[in-house]
Parts: sequence; structure tokens; C-alpha cells
Amino acid sequence: MNFKEKTLLFILIITPMLCFNIFAQQDKVYNEMTLEELLDIDVVITASKHPEDLFETPLSTTIISKEEINNSGVTTIPEALRLSQGLIVREITPGNYDIHIRGYDDITKNVYLTLSYNTTILVMIDNRIVYSYFSGGTFWETLPVGLNDIERIEVVRGPASALYGPNAVTGVINIITSHANKKGKNVTVNTQIGTNKAKNASLNLGYNWDDKTKLTFSSNFSERYRFDSNYYDFVKKDYTDIDNLSMFVEPIKNHDTNAPWTYKEYQEELGAFYDEELSLRRIGGNIFFTHNYGVNSNIDIALGAQKSQSQRTGFLNLATPLSQTESESYYLNAKIKHNNLSGQFNINTGKDENNYKFNSYKFTTIDGNLEYFKEFKTVSIRPGINYKYLMYNSPFTYNERFSFNDLNFQFKDEARKTFSISAFMLTEWKPIPKLRVIGAARLDKFGFNKNYFLNYEIASTYRINKSNLVRAVHSKASKSPFFFDTYLNGIITTNYNHVIDDSIDPITIPVTLHVNGQKDLKYPTITSSEIGWRTKITNTLNLDLEMFYSKVDNFVNPNAYHDYITEQELDENGNVGDLLSISASGAVKFENYNLNASQYGLGFTIDYDLNDKFKAKAFGNYQKTNISGRKNIDVELTNIQFDVNSTGDILTTKLSNTTNPTQWSEDATPSFFGGFAINYKPYDKWGFNTDGYIYSQHEFANYNYYQISDIENLEKDKSQMYIKTNLIMNAKISYQINKNSLVNITAKNLLGQHREYGFADNIRSIILIGFQWKI
Repeated sequence: MNFKEKTLLFILIITPMLCFNIFAQQDKVYNEMTLEELLDIDVVITASKHPEDLFETPLSTTIISKEEINNSGVTTIPEALRLSQGLIVREITPGNYDIHIRGYDDITKNVYLTLSYNTTILVMIDNRIVYSYFSGGTFWETLPVGLNDIERIEVVRGPASALYGPNAVTGVINIITSHANKKGKNVTVNTQIGTNKAKNASLNLGYNWDDKTKLTFSSNFSERYRFDSNYYDFVKKDYTDIDNLSMFVEPIKNHDTNAPWTYKEYQEELGAFYDEELSLRRIGGNIFFTHNYGVNSNIDIALGAQKSQSQRTGFLNLATPLSQTESESYYLNAKIKHNNLSGQFNINTGKDENNYKFNSYKFTTIDGNLEYFKEFKTVSIRPGINYKYLMYNSPFTYNERFSFNDLNFQFKDEARKTFSISAFMLTEWKPIPKLRVIGAARLDKFGFNKNYFLNYEIASTYRINKSNLVRAVHSKASKSPFFFDTYLNGIITTNYNHVIDDSIDPITIPVTLHVNGQKDLKYPTITSSEIGWRTKITNTLNLDLEMFYSKVDNFVNPNAYHDYITEQELDENGNVGDLLSISASGAVKFENYNLNASQYGLGFTIDYDLNDKFKAKAFGNYQKTNISGRKNIDVELTNIQFDVNSTGDILTTKLSNTTNPTQWSEDATPSFFGGFAINYKPYDKWGFNTDGYIYSQHEFANYNYYQISDIENLEKDKSQMYIKTNLIMNAKISYQINKNSLVNITAKNLLGQHREYGFADNIRSIILIGFQWKI
């Protein structure tokens, strides 16, 4: 970027910031900065809902810039998140990722091993929330935008539900798009083709009318194939081909003979066939329109669609962790701002179809937000209201119970619908130029839950001088209710081998379990405290340190309740004789759970920006998570009843127990994770980049909680997998042919084969050749 371009960028970015009364005060910090230092200011929006210097933000925040993405060897949005401190990013199958901020989602890995998508990060595209309220989480392959559409990604670590609503429990990832930034025509074409049939392509066409009106069309396509063709079998505790998979939960097929379904029969009945080679195929398209009709007034409209097919860890797959999902969705997002008033409206509709079709659902979400911003001499306020309409249609939530045995999964006109209303207030106070205090509070009420969800945040920064800033924040954030946890209505009958005496063979007993959601649950809530220090060691070297402590409660768990009834003969002396019958029944219910977790840690980022030719950064995060309460799997006898019939020759015994079928664990979270990126441009036309991502060893485990009724034989049914310490390295070489054309070669996973996620695929090296044309 030359001096003229830097100067223009400086004017575009700094001028609106200086319009704020807060910056209009006699702020010696900015007055003392040189022009070059002012030009290097990074502007962030997500941390406090208005543009500000990244150095000044009260929250732990990272910007992944367009330049950084283009220079690096990343090829997808999830992979680009490996360029930020504080994120755990693991590849499940090629192109499909599991992503967490600081790792709290991993506590539940042994509860829902097959739920890889995050449930505690709120992901947004241009402030439009992309989140599934069916069972929580973000499906990364369903994002309609691609890398070519991105201006920057802002990552906020730490609870932020007071700013953006429930589910910003561990933080926010805001993907901010870019459209027609220069006047006139804007055209960018990117293509990549690589080994193992990897493909990427994107097209961006836009026109800019004097920076007042912009119109952009974009499209993107990605395709990845697996390196493996086998699947992990929890019964065999090994990988096998798909034709030899076992059902780790065996629903009964024939209620007269109690014969269970075999995997092949279940697969054929559901039509649950796999494309064993395909890992990911996605296509997306978007239209962006912006118009500035005044100095402080504009309208921003985006609409788009996506269609994707991915092979990742699925939900309630009764055979293997990996399942194929097809998704199709459409969205409209409209934002309008006039002076101090701003509003946003968006609608998203579509369907997610699993090859295990009973896991499929259709959805429509509508979201409206209205905010007012008012600034006084030293205080600013931002009150707002929000309304959400949520509709999900799933066979799991109908009034008629879904049977895992009979597979009555036809869709009906019986969607579950609800709404939420919210009110929030964000206040900033700057009593002196160097001190800033922020307070935020938000109250959310969902129509299908009696509880109110209160989230808050208080933060402060103190700018010691132009090179040093200290900050502190205390906040509370909660997850929202979900349709699955609330309305689940299923039934499953399986065989249980009951041991009466070690000297005789076990007795096979059919056990019927009603699987129920529960209304009015409380949901995981994190309370967090954090302090940080940012320093500019030199004009080219910056350091950002953060220390955090947090705790979480209100965990939700499906607990199991069993009743075992036996009938035995009695002789004339009242002695127990032959067993006449034995039966069992029970229920699995989602409930709040006696468990607490706490986490403390330290994160750092070092940026070295020598000049336009050489840039480097390194970052890392150490965390330690502790769990207390009812942590381990256990079975508790709750009641025993004896009854003798009127003739005195039959004894009926009823044993009732409750089972905590889950081993909660912090072992699935690596204690250290981090990375680095180095970019070197020795000549104007050549660019060399290498980036790496590292995490320490951790462990995945899985238990079949439908089969647990005693803990003596627990370990024999445990599946366990260690993920070794991995260093994942990429390298990229680019050559600028002329002012419009560029070619590049990217080598991914240079250190070779490794596994990043439990019971999933090996990830290997690939090489891609790319071409970019830009005018």
C-alpha cells in the first residue's frame, strides 16, 4: 500500500471517529501520535458496537484482516480462524471443522460426542446472527459467503451476551463483508485446484458510484474429499468399512421376538447411504447493495443462498460418529441508519437434512433490532430492543412420539414456533481522556421458557500513555433455550443383558425408554473476569496480554430413570424360587444438573510489523479447566418395593434407579493452543508466507448411555482416543504477473498425516495451485 492509498484510508477511517465528542476532548494520547502511527490504527466495531481503535477496546479482540487472509495459506473461513489467538480449531474431515473459544464446549464432548458444532460462540455475518436454535450451534459449511467476500473477521473473546444476546457465551465472531471498495468496476476472480481433488473458486463483481452507491454480486464454491474411506465403530473400537459397521445402540426391530435392527437393515430402511469419498461440497451466492443518502444516513441490503453437503460428526447417529448432512438456506438482511437511529431486519429459511432422516428439520427465523445512539459531553447511551420469531419443524418434536424402532419420521404440518423479546442498554462514560468505563445489560424472554435471561457487562480501560493501556472486564452471559432440549418426544426399545448371577448366562430384557425434553430449563451461564495489558514496545512491535477466570453453571444433561420389575415363585416357607418374569422401562429426561466448571488462563499476541516487506505474529493460549459436582457416571438406587400376591406364592420386586450416564471431562480441551504467521515480500512481485497452528495432547472418550445400568462394566464399553500434540503448518508462494493477475502455490499440512478430532478422519497434506485476476 503506497503513501497516497494510506492517506486516503486514514481519512476514511479516522474522520468519522474524530466526529465523536469523546474524541473531540483534548485527548493528549492521539495528539502525541505521529501521522504514521495514526495511519496504522486498526478499527474494530464488534467489541463496543461502534468504530474504535483496536488498541482501545475493553474486550479481548483480534482482527483477522483481508490482507492477512490473502497472504496466508488458508482456504476456508473456519481455517482462517486459526490466525486468531484464543480459538481451538480442529479439522474433523477435510474442510469440516470444530471451533471453540477457550474450550468450554469441550466439557460436554463425552455427553454429545457427535455434536461437533460450537454452541457457546455467537457467529455473525455483518451483525446478522447465523445460529441454529434447534439444538444450538453454527454449521460452518452453511455460511453463504466465502473468503473472497470478507473485509475482515473480528473475534471477541469472553462473554458478550449483554451486547448481542444469548449464546455469545464464550465470545463473538463477526464476519464483515467487503464490496466494491474502489470507484468504478470491481472484479475479483479466484480459482484453486489441488491434490486429492480439492477445488476452490470465487467470483466477485461490483460497481461503485462515487462511494455513494455500491452493488456487488458474489459467488463461491468449495469441494473436498476424504483421505480415508473407513469409519470408526464404537462396538469394535476400531475403524472398519461401512458395510461392516455395528449399531452401538440397537433398537428392537421385531417387538414379538425382540430381534434388534442390524446396521444394514437400519441403513436401508432409512435410505441412509453415504458418499464415502465426499467430505464437503458447498456453493453460495450473495448480492450486496449499499447506498449513502446523507452524511450519517445509509441503507445496506444483502440477500443470498447456499447449498452444501458435508460429512462431519452428526447428531444421534446410532452407528458411527460421521454422518452426512445436506443443507439449503436463503437469507435477506437489511440495515438502515439515520443519524442516531439504526435498525436491522433479517430473515433466514431453509432445511438441514441428515442421511439419518429423522435428524432432519426445516426452519425459519426472523430477527428485528432497533437501536438509538446518543452522545453527550462525556457519556454516551445506546438503548435498544430486539424481537425474534423462531420456527422449527422436526419429527423429534411432534406430539406423536418418534420411534427409533418403527422409524415414523414423515414430516407433518406441526412445526414448533416461539419468539423472544429483548431490551438492552449500553452506556459509556469517559470522565477524563485516558479513562473509559462501559456498562451493558440485556434482558431476554423466550416464549417457550418461563425464565428470564439476564446478561451484563462492565468494563474499563485506562490509557497510561500512547504506548500502554490496561483494561478489565467482568461479565455474565447465558445460552438460550433450544427446541430439541425443550420439545424432544421420542421412544426407543433396546435389549439389556441383565446379570443375576455370575454362574449363569445373562438374561436379555427389552427396555423401553421415553426420551423427553423439558420446558423451563435453565441454560449454561458463564460469569467471567478478565484483565489485560496492551503495549507498543516499539513502533514495529506490539504485545497484547490477557488473563481470565470464569465459571459456568446450569449445565443440562439427559438423565436416565429405570424401573426393573421381577416376579419370582415363593414356596410355602416364603423362600424365593424360580424367576417367572423380568421387565424394565424408563425415561430419559433433559434436566439441569449438579455440576460446575471453572477455567483460568493466559493468552498473548505478539505482532511485529517491520515494513511492507516483512510482517510476523505469534500467539498462544494456556487454559486449565476444573470440574466439580456430580462429575462421573454413577447409578443411584432410589426405591425398592416388594409385593406378594393374594395367594402368597408370587413375589413382585420393583427396583427404581436414576443414572447419571455422562462422564463430564475437561480432557477434550488442549491445555495449550496457538500459532504464528510470517509474511515476507522481498520483491514487489514475490510473496512468501508460512503459518502454523499448534495444540497440546488431549483425549476423547465415548460411553453408550442408553446401555448403562451399573458401573461395574462401564470401562469395557468405553471408547477412548488420544489426539497427539500437533503442529499444523502451511506455506504459500505468490507471484504478481502484472497489476491484474497473480498466481500462487499453497502447501497445506506440510508435516503430514495426523488426526485432529476424536474418532474422525486422518488429515493429510495437499498442494493447491491458484490464480487470481483482479481489476
